Amino acid sequence: MKKSIYSCATLMVVVVGALSPSLKAGVSSPVGSQVCKDCSDTDCSCISDCGCAADSHDFFPHAPIGVMGDHIHRKGGLMASYRYMMMRMQRNYDGDSRIGDAAALNDYMMAPTDMDMQMHMLGVMYAPTDKLTLMLMTNYLENEMGMINRAGVKSSMRSSGWGDTTLSGYYSLYQKAQSSAHFGLGLSAPTGSIDETLAGGVHQPYPMQLGSGTWDLKPSLTWLGRSGDSDWSYGSQASAVIHLGENDHGYSLGDSASLTGWISRRLSAWSAVSLRLTGTTWGDVEGRDIMMPTVPMGAMMGQPMAASADPDVRAGSRVDLSVGLNLWSTENGARVAIEAGAPVYQNLDGPQLGTDWFASVGIQFAW
Repeated sequence: MKKSIYSCATLMVVVVGALSPSLKAGVSSPVGSQVCKDCSDTDCSCISDCGCAADSHDFFPHAPIGVMGDHIHRKGGLMASYRYMMMRMQRNYDGDSRIGDAAALNDYMMAPTDMDMQMHMLGVMYAPTDKLTLMLMTNYLENEMGMINRAGVKSSMRSSGWGDTTLSGYYSLYQKAQSSAHFGLGLSAPTGSIDETLAGGVHQPYPMQLGSGTWDLKPSLTWLGRSGDSDWSYGSQASAVIHLGENDHGYSLGDSASLTGWISRRLSAWSAVSLRLTGTTWGDVEGRDIMMPTVPMGAMMGQPMAASADPDVRAGSRVDLSVGLNLWSTENGARVAIEAGAPVYQNLDGPQLGTDWFASVGIQFAW
């Protein structure tokens, strides 16, 4: 885990260093017609028919890096991106209250104590028309979960590999100089493994699997706006994940819905800071993976060995607060951004690990 963090930190330093010659305070938007201004305000890839310089890019109207599918491009626009996301989970919750290991073990033989989730996301966006932008995204996951049993013995489990792959389309509803809105619809293919195992061949708990095992719909609705003086931008996005049917192991992950809103303040022609509030809710697992570990004997025989393998205690809701920093080049279409945050409220069907903190680092290149 530390190697991944150090690698990403090094990558950020290298990219920021590469951008530094073109990150000049006071660089203004291209001078031209109102059409040019509209183009610059609503898209990071200004093109010749807007009356703008082809190499002018302004990422200021974009959302913080933790928001997916936040923008569309003009016809012919292309963007490649890499994101590194990490979430640290520790301490079990039952409802909105923290509980100790002893309470988490009341109905189970084992309980999770902490978990680190890392995700490397690769994406590409292309706009075949001014109205429609397509995005293909895949990810590589690294998970590690600590466990404790009733005797106080601690252990850990790990899983890693490619996750599910999503193809999305984003359609512009309207686009003006100071505001825009678009609808998105993604289809996630079950390319991630749901066969991650422990010693003895039993399956690891639901949070340790790399995919959903089902085809999933991902609708979204995004609105972006900015102030007349261009010093402030803001926006919101509603999104959901809808799992279609059961996977090959007879279960379906709980559907989820999220609403996020943010505000961003420009610091210079090439930098901005942001503040974002996000509310998310998700359901229990429907069905059950019979290959997950169960108690072999005694009064609890046949019951899930741990809460993380119990489909009936996976639901919850959470409100997160995060802050971000965006740096970009107005000349070569590159952006480096970071966002970090923590829950201000969480209510979980327990016992279930709560989220401690999370962070995202991203690099984007637009042409």
